[in-house]
Amino acid sequence: MPVMNARRVEGRFQNILFDLDGTLTESRPGIVRSIQHAVAAIGFEPPSAENLLWCVGPPLPAIFARVLAREQNDALIAQAIELYLERYETLGLLESRLYEGASEMLSALARAAEARLVLVTTKRAVTADRVLRAFSMRDQFEAIFGADTAGLGGKTESVRMALEQLALEPSVTAIVGDRSFDIVAGKQNGVFTIGVSYGYGAREELAAAGADQICASPAEVLQFLSAPGLKSRRR
Repeated sequence: MPVMNARRVEGRFQNILFDLDGTLTESRPGIVRSIQHAVAAIGFEPPSAENLLWCVGPPLPAIFARVLAREQNDALIAQAIELYLERYETLGLLESRLYEGASEMLSALARAAEARLVLVTTKRAVTADRVLRAFSMRDQFEAIFGADTAGLGGKTESVRMALEQLALEPSVTAIVGDRSFDIVAGKQNGVFTIGVSYGYGAREELAAAGADQICASPAEVLQFLSAPGLKSRRR
């Protein structure tokens, strides 16, 4: 397991950035079916579900560029994304479920620790907002930063914008996510990184990306983040 940064662990965290897919919600079925729908609608043979296991995490332009073997700025990519969103935002997001313990984790952090919780995602912010509301979690989050605000910068840009727009100090901020993209985004923005191995990224992937801490369940994330120092956000 990665060695934790002792300075940050001692002071704990005042701000916690959460990924959505694979961290709070098990969303692969709706994402896979929506990708298959979009690919078929533009006249291509859709990949099998088994060949789309990697697709939770990367931004949509990167997903369809790989699936369709085209550059991300290809007009066909934009068409596929539009078709994907048509299905995902009406059906796909309802094909998700919460990971066991995720809601309790957020409630405990927001209520007892008084940490600032922010969502950073490769989904569009409006879509992520709908997902959070569907699971009665929207009130736990101060703000959402998504693909529609980050552009091609992806998760790294979403984290940067969250830090800047909310005036969050990186040294007392942590990001929680299930893929290497989340860990890299945290590292590039100077925040503590917590990988979750119960999502779509294996422990090996998270360790290779340099995660400062790896947790196997939402309960472990809560235990790690629930130190008394987390309560001293406001003076």
